[in-house]
Amino acid sequence: MDKHVDRSFTQTEQESSQEIMELSKSHQRYYDKLRERVESFIKEKGISDQIAHYVLLAPDLFVLLARLLVDKRVSTSSKATAAFAVAYFISPVDLIPEVITGPIGYLDDIVLAVYALRKILIDTDQVIVLEHWNGKDDLLQVITNTIQKADDLVGSNILKKIESLLFNKTKGK
Repeated sequence: MDKHVDRSFTQTEQESSQEIMELSKSHQRYYDKLRERVESFIKEKGISDQIAHYVLLAPDLFVLLARLLVDKRVSTSSKATAAFAVAYFISPVDLIPEVITGPIGYLDDIVLAVYALRKILIDTDQVIVLEHWNGKDDLLQVITNTIQKADDLVGSNILKKIESLLFNKTKGK
């Protein structure tokens, strides 16, 4: 088992640190498998560039949420939200099952992840969240764009269910 590493930072260390937390071996394996599976599916099925762009966010969002889970600067409530989103990624039971649809089934996971990040950013400094992002695109723009396209990506019924899961809404908006 990995030794406990103190991840607390002084403000100076935070500003000068470009180090990214390493993933546990199980999370890294999941990330690698997910990235490989998504890229293979996109090539094989000839998925449109627009959808491919969203589907390829899955591994990076998963890693970001996993890193937030272990950051001591993240509140317990934000960690609970991140844990829920990570569990949703890993679970074979979800709103658009990957086992049936292939990596297109990650679209609900991605939408849920960005909604979770929006909720996490309410009480977590965006600098902390951005420290853990290793995606190519600007994270805040990814969140905004995905939320704007969510209805097109997963449909309004699934979007309402995702909002209900994360924000305890019982009906509609």
